[in-house]
Amino acid sequence: MRLLNTRTLQFQEFFDSQIPKYAILSHRWGNEEVTFQEFRKGKKQHHEGYVKIEQCSVLAGSRGFQWVWIDTCCIDKKSSAELSEAINSMYRWYQGAGECYAYLSDVTWDSRDIEGSKKVFGQSLWFTRGWTLQELLAPDQVIFFDNKWNSFGTKQDLRTKISAVTGIEANYVISIPPKYFSNAPCVAKKMSWLSRRVTSRAEDMAYCMLGLFDVNMPLLYGEGGKKAFLRLQLEIIRKSDDESIFAWTSNRNSSGMLAFHPSDFANSGDITICGSSGKKRFPYFMTNQGLEFQVPVRKYTKRKASDNHSLLPERVSLALNCWRDGGKGDCAITIAFKWYGKSWHRIKCDSLPSIESVKDSMSEDGRFKYTAALHIHQPGL
Repeated sequence: MRLLNTRTLQFQEFFDSQIPKYAILSHRWGNEEVTFQEFRKGKKQHHEGYVKIEQCSVLAGSRGFQWVWIDTCCIDKKSSAELSEAINSMYRWYQGAGECYAYLSDVTWDSRDIEGSKKVFGQSLWFTRGWTLQELLAPDQVIFFDNKWNSFGTKQDLRTKISAVTGIEANYVISIPPKYFSNAPCVAKKMSWLSRRVTSRAEDMAYCMLGLFDVNMPLLYGEGGKKAFLRLQLEIIRKSDDESIFAWTSNRNSSGMLAFHPSDFANSGDITICGSSGKKRFPYFMTNQGLEFQVPVRKYTKRKASDNHSLLPERVSLALNCWRDGGKGDCAITIAFKWYGKSWHRIKCDSLPSIESVKDSMSEDGRFKYTAALHIHQPGL
């Protein structure tokens, strides 16, 4: 980890247990940011980005920090290996910071007009960027500063407003429980937090979420946003059995099990895997024929007897182990599939209907009427 000395403005690298106490900056990139090479050579000292680095260093030093990390100048972005390591480590770096300074260049705070200032705060473009999501959630201590570097509150102080702006519950703004805690947010909920944000590079919509899902993967700029997001979901599936990852909607007539973009989760913010007992399921995984799901299925319509592909109906529905928060009882989210001659495809992607109970998929003796291995075709892979 390369840190900047707040007094000398010199860089020094630290490894693992050697890393000292440090502060960290969260901000929205402007047009005059200064790179690692430029800052080291003392170039662009009159540019806004250079002044920002100086101001942040002075601030951190005044608050007792000898070291600060700033993404514009502390990463050598000419090194693809260093950039990949930094992005895969970034959530952990923000999480480990003593303080995080969120600098909002488009906010002027007027202490004489608190309500008006809060409105301006909520309209800041800082809330629209993909990377600032983890910068808000990972650190314990986030302090907000306006364009004059005047502090106007912490995320604890402003949690109600932040929640209203971001759609993130106030308790999660303050702290996100580990995924093995019963009150931890599910995959669909986390995805919904990103669904209305943007990044300059399409692939970064996936890369900026690595830490929030505790996964790592190589960066492949040029692969496109869809491919990067599909890879992210495959990494999540590899480590988690949270089926809310399949609880998304889109206007496509048919698709695979995985979403193409975080915006597909825009209507999934109230989905949870808490509060109900999920049904046991065989592990699911990606194969060269698509995502394999060993599932209990509910019959819609039978296919013609001449179709000897299997004894499965032409259309099946799957009750996922996730629910709408605040729903009545075991109202499981369901998704539907149709056999298209060579493979299964998800259909009716524009909705996530619920059924009263997973028992709707069972026979009278409590056993599932159908159990089958579905290979769901996944476009884009």
